[in-house]
Amino acid sequence: MPSAAFLIYSGIMPLIKTFITIIAGYVLAKMGMFPPAASRGASQVSMNVALPALLFANVVPAFTPSNISALGPLFLIAFTYQGIGFLSGLLIREFCYVPRDFWQGIIVMTGMSNWGNLPNAVVLSVTQQAPFNPETDPALGVSYVSIFIVSYHIVFWMLGAAHSLSWDYRPGIPQGEAAEVRVTWKEKPLGSFVTRHVLHQPATNPFSAVEKRMSEKEKGLSAESAVQSDVVRLPELSEDVGRPNPDPDVQLARRTSRLSTTAAPVQQQRRPSVSASSAPDTVPPVPPPTPAHSIRNFDTQSIGQRSETLNFPSLPQKIVRVFRPLGALVTPVTCTLAVSLPIALIQPLKALFVDVSATASFMGGICVPLALVLLGASFARVKVPRPLSRLPVTAMFLTTMAKMVMLPIIGVLLVQAMTKAGFVHKDEKALRFVMMFLSGTPTAVNQLIVASLYSPDGNVDTLSAFLLVQYIFMFFSSSALTAVALLLL
Repeated sequence: MPSAAFLIYSGIMPLIKTFITIIAGYVLAKMGMFPPAASRGASQVSMNVALPALLFANVVPAFTPSNISALGPLFLIAFTYQGIGFLSGLLIREFCYVPRDFWQGIIVMTGMSNWGNLPNAVVLSVTQQAPFNPETDPALGVSYVSIFIVSYHIVFWMLGAAHSLSWDYRPGIPQGEAAEVRVTWKEKPLGSFVTRHVLHQPATNPFSAVEKRMSEKEKGLSAESAVQSDVVRLPELSEDVGRPNPDPDVQLARRTSRLSTTAAPVQQQRRPSVSASSAPDTVPPVPPPTPAHSIRNFDTQSIGQRSETLNFPSLPQKIVRVFRPLGALVTPVTCTLAVSLPIALIQPLKALFVDVSATASFMGGICVPLALVLLGASFARVKVPRPLSRLPVTAMFLTTMAKMVMLPIIGVLLVQAMTKAGFVHKDEKALRFVMMFLSGTPTAVNQLIVASLYSPDGNVDTLSAFLLVQYIFMFFSSSALTAVALLLL
């Protein structure tokens, strides 16, 4: 049995170099040497080039017909972790104070974990030392992590976890300080349902006054932009049907940008008509028709010209609409796995890609450090709400405990039970370690990006505070989890 000092050393050392790289990104961003534009470009390189290359370089030599059976336990335990996380977030939301504009965000945050480059960095470091085989286990470890990445993409993009973040920013939902109203359990979503249908009591809405004021304020804006919004969206909709974009981030950003900019053209078109009498030299002397009639006529003509297309979509458009939800799975990571797994299992093909050229390994080498630098830079731009008393401290503590303490304990027990039942072979140490370690990772930073796109003002300070606490606590929890996993192997 390894000594306690060795276990502590093995648990801390991989995280030290990980945190040093994160701190480097933090310092660069604080000094202004790594601006947001550079982060966006580097993240595209990391996700679309480096990570697929890293996965291809590890999946092809690692998977064989004898160990491909590990896919079943990996998918099973990955979806189990996500289900337990979602349930924990739901309970925390119901019984703790959470701002109204974060009711759905806390559920997604507790269920979705960082299963990307951060665990890859730790797995690569740990599997290069005893009791692992440094010749084969590092590649196996990265390959096993890739299955968790696929399960993350399925739930976050395809099954709608990312889209559900928009529920916190629907019209009428209070934002900012207006959302910081403490309510009882009977006024929460699940408690309200139980109150109405089980206890048969009337349920009150403490946000009704705020939502009424916000909805009345939005009615004026929506009435002005409704006609122009329809005119603007018709060509864009047909353009999307003709050219579907497989990148979920791009699709989400495009939809959000439309929603936030459709009201602008009406205001910009009306301002020159008001100032026309004061600046006759800059405006043509021909009197234009009134804006209401011109927009209405244009809208009628547009609908008349497109009614045939809208009522009778062509066969390609129907096919695109049916299979559009599946487009969330068409990412560089999933495409890489779809190509690399058959190559790994077909020996003649595998011989063409193994030990011939290290192109994929060379390109994938930048993936892990670049992603950690990006993570540090994102923390440098985090804005924590002031004063701290505004924060849901109890919910922050319970969420961190659920993800970094409770779920790892459940994960270790599940893996041990699967090993005793013969579902996982005892000698598959890399598989068992990956399944244990990925039970205790913090929330994925992708949620920060998606939530900022949905937020009307881009303010995601509450989510940023939750993430900051989790990643600070990760240094201690991941060290302990690594030591426990090594002890049980």
